[in-house]
Amino acid sequence: MRVRGFLVLALAAGLVACGGGREDKAAQACSAEISTRLAGKNYAIDLKDLAAHNKAESADTLLLSSVAVFDKGLSTEYKQNYDCRVRFDKAAPSVLFLDFKWNTADLKKAE
Repeated sequence: MRVRGFLVLALAAGLVACGGGREDKAAQACSAEISTRLAGKNYAIDLKDLAAHNKAESADTLLLSSVAVFDKGLSTEYKQNYDCRVRFDKAAPSVLFLDFKWNTADLKKAE
């Protein structure tokens, strides 16, 4: 019984390590770029949501969109939409640009 359980765990780990399709690989590239640019910030992103919201712009380029949550669980929590464009070439996918859509409605009006 233990051997069967170990085989199931090993198979699941192998599937996760494969990295999935283009969308998953693009989402991972975006996640790496976001972590570089937002080093030291408190944020959370959902890779599955990011991979699910993709649009092919050309044969080798995907545009992914999702929402990042900053200061999750704190009184200062806020959400920010972002776009990430990824190009696939012979090497690993590379991020062409990362664009956060700042919501001006959250800004306080000057009194």
